[in-house]
Amino acid sequence: MNITRLDRSLRKNLRDLLQGYVEHCEVSHHLMARMDFPIYYHGFKFGAPVFTHIGPSEPSSDRQVIGLIGLNDPGSQVASDVLLQFIEILTQHSHLADDSVLRILPVANPVALEMGKDAPASEEWDILQHLIGQFQEQAVDGLLELVSGQGERYSLEGEASPSLFAALEDVHAGLPADSERSRVRYPDHIILKPVGASDRWKLRLTIPETWTDAPEVHATARFIARLITTHSWRVRPRKGQRSRF
Repeated sequence: MNITRLDRSLRKNLRDLLQGYVEHCEVSHHLMARMDFPIYYHGFKFGAPVFTHIGPSEPSSDRQVIGLIGLNDPGSQVASDVLLQFIEILTQHSHLADDSVLRILPVANPVALEMGKDAPASEEWDILQHLIGQFQEQAVDGLLELVSGQGERYSLEGEASPSLFAALEDVHAGLPADSERSRVRYPDHIILKPVGASDRWKLRLTIPETWTDAPEVHATARFIARLITTHSWRVRPRKGQRSRF
């Protein structure tokens, strides 16, 4: 897909929210954001903004609620970079998760985003661990965690429902045979355990911390976009053409 620039006013809203200047804003017509988790560190206020995307389909009481969280740390922000790029994709393709509610916490450790290696790690900070756990519990139907890892291992692990297994197969089948031509970066290693069709699924995508270049971040975000939209169609097929990423 083509990555285009956001409307200036929407991009300003996104920037102001991430920098803590505002606590609630509209990023696009289907994507709202608010500072759900204010955090205070050494007298300074930081915010972990939660983005909520509601697909444009007809209102329904049985929409799936799926959470995506970027577990950044003082040594790497790549998990957050990928989810922020995914948010930009959402602003341009509102039908990506047509029948779902996506709750996205791209920056789980906002202090680490601002202070880098001078910030405490999430696991060393009880309040941050509590807030992360609270967000994870709100993803009642499915959760995708993004973390950075040392080395070059790019892997997807966790528990998957039958529809999610099928969506992964569909995404893989739709990629070009030549990996160099693909603009979607499919995981090199996948280790999944099955869960029931109505059970909550949970995945962890480990991204090499060295992937700081734009093409790698974009290709990983496109994989997430392709997986979410394909899974949405698997859960509730609709007539018409799918968006392509």
